[in-house]
Amino acid sequence: MLHPPVTRRAWRTALVLVSSLAIACGDDPPPPTPDPPQVALTVPQGNVAGTSLKLIATIAGCEKVNTLNLYDRTTFLKAFPSGGGTTNFELLASDIPYANPLVGLAASLSLTAEVVCDDGRKNTSLPQPATFFPVSRANDDPQGLQVYAMPLAIDGSGSTATFLSCAKTTTGGIETMYRHNASGGAAGTLQAPTLCNASTVITPRNAQSGKRWVYTPGYGAFAIDRDFKMTARTPVDLEVNDLVVFPNGDALIRSVQGLIYRITHDTQDGLKIGVTRWEYQREISVGTPVGQLLIRGDGRVLFASHIEYSENRADIIVEELDGGTDSAGGTLQATHIIRQLFTSNTATPRPVGQFSSDGSILYLGFALPEDKSQVLACVANLEGCEGNASKWATGVLTGKVQQIATYANGSRVAAATTQRVWLLDSNTGTIRNRELRSVDANGALHVKYLLPANSLTNSSSDLFFLNAPAAQGSTATLPVELVGVDQTLGSSAEGRELFRYQVSVSMGAAFDDSGRLWMRTNQKLLELQTSSQYRSARP
Repeated sequence: MLHPPVTRRAWRTALVLVSSLAIACGDDPPPPTPDPPQVALTVPQGNVAGTSLKLIATIAGCEKVNTLNLYDRTTFLKAFPSGGGTTNFELLASDIPYANPLVGLAASLSLTAEVVCDDGRKNTSLPQPATFFPVSRANDDPQGLQVYAMPLAIDGSGSTATFLSCAKTTTGGIETMYRHNASGGAAGTLQAPTLCNASTVITPRNAQSGKRWVYTPGYGAFAIDRDFKMTARTPVDLEVNDLVVFPNGDALIRSVQGLIYRITHDTQDGLKIGVTRWEYQREISVGTPVGQLLIRGDGRVLFASHIEYSENRADIIVEELDGGTDSAGGTLQATHIIRQLFTSNTATPRPVGQFSSDGSILYLGFALPEDKSQVLACVANLEGCEGNASKWATGVLTGKVQQIATYANGSRVAAATTQRVWLLDSNTGTIRNRELRSVDANGALHVKYLLPANSLTNSSSDLFFLNAPAAQGSTATLPVELVGVDQTLGSSAEGRELFRYQVSVSMGAAFDDSGRLWMRTNQKLLELQTSSQYRSARP
């Protein structure tokens, strides 16, 4: 039944009286529950290639911290000591579970910090993203030089390595080459006599002459010795298309105009113009280069060309020259029509090409309609690339082939399309990609450089490639992504992506004298781990 207002007031008075009596009898109310502690996790650098990942935890609300636990998503990584307040700590490369499909190499992490007070209260931070790529050595450039990430060349190895690159010192000015090291000291400088950009090539150091050649397609070339001095350069009117080095250090050059030259790596000329030992000019029409020049083991020079005779007829030919320095040098020894090309009403397609290391095979990649390609292995000294003159032909590959390279001591062929890399058995043409799936550049990036380690005995089955944004007109772009391919030799071995690391600025990569791959990005010099180390982290 309803109670009048006076009665309700009487009930309230009685309840207050009962509560007061209870307190007077010693029945204390429970203490208020303490608030949970607070913890915030900070990742100072969200994208790191290094030996550890630096982190900061800020803790409040614990009289004493029992433990600070770090998690990647729901996976416990490591416990760290902390006295509360601000704690700086490092997650080591060995603390990360790379085999987790959500992590991989480079590690894509979602980190949270859990703080546990000594009274059992705990709380977890908001997740923080981080990318971490483990390397063996990470050094800041001691000279602080902001040089081009690519081109890059390395002398020596480990802590004694020195690094060659270039930079434009003034807007519109002439490029300067730099040689700097990872342990300090002034950088060496060399005024480059020609343009240096993202397309520039620095050849390996020649074992006999101790020199390297530096060239930019469409421009000149010059030789530098171990003391970082220029010892020879090409004539000022010679525009280099591609260049390889003779065993004694001389340069074999094909010009943009199609002429072939042998030029010495030193000179007595005060202008340092190298001596032209010989020059070869084809008597028939000038062709378009197919692949690079090759110096065979017997000293002969091989080069392939696409020669158009009409709008719908062309030949792929291989020419063989005497490469010596005597009176026979530069003379034509043989010509082989490797492939005759015919089309009905369009220009004949110009293939991408590459010789095997011994010059016995010419690999040709032809574009097909609908963004497809096919690769042929043709015997380089037989006509027609059919029957006995053909070693194999692949099926249809997705993408248009842009580059071909051999690796794994010649047992594998890498065919790179605009965005895909196909791995082929050099004996059969069989696709060696795992699950027959290409290894691709990320997103809209294009495959820029194939980096085979086929001349380096301690990592002969390794393959890496650098990816870059699409070129802007005639302006070359610098790489921003490095991909490593795991290809253990063997009849059942299949290539897979081993790691992938991407930066927001630019990067370059090159092998040192021991065969270890280094990477340069911004002002950091990074020695990668061996492929076997990466493989053990991602079995």
